Amino acid sequence: MSRAEFSKKTKREALKRSKMKCEAVGKMYGLERGQRCSSPLGFGVEFDHIVLDANSKDDSLENCAAVCIRCHRWKTAKHDIPMAAKTVRMQDKHLGIKSKGRGFQKPANTKFNWSTGRYERIDA
Repeated sequence: MSRAEFSKKTKREALKRSKMKCEAVGKMYGLERGQRCSSPLGFGVEFDHIVLDANSKDDSLENCAAVCIRCHRWKTAKHDIPMAAKTVRMQDKHLGIKSKGRGFQKPANTKFNWSTGRYERIDA
């Protein structure tokens, strides 16, 4: 399933609303709480789904932020990708799909020696 994009009309309206300044606000974009980036968008603009597209499917102006490339990269890497992965894990759990365990595997034919804190091979 492909990701939905904002319409040209929505992008134009978001740029007009932003007055060509980055609309990124707060920790979600790597800023202090309540702080706005306000970088000029003359060097590049990206249109961000404020609420992750994979979760909302909302392509309205209210869910569109005109942000600078730096802020968009930060949010994508630190918020969107982990949130999308969590959403998939939760959906899989709900459906009863279990992931392969990644826990520690005790080496075969070994026994833990508490005095050395290591596994030692057992002679069979």
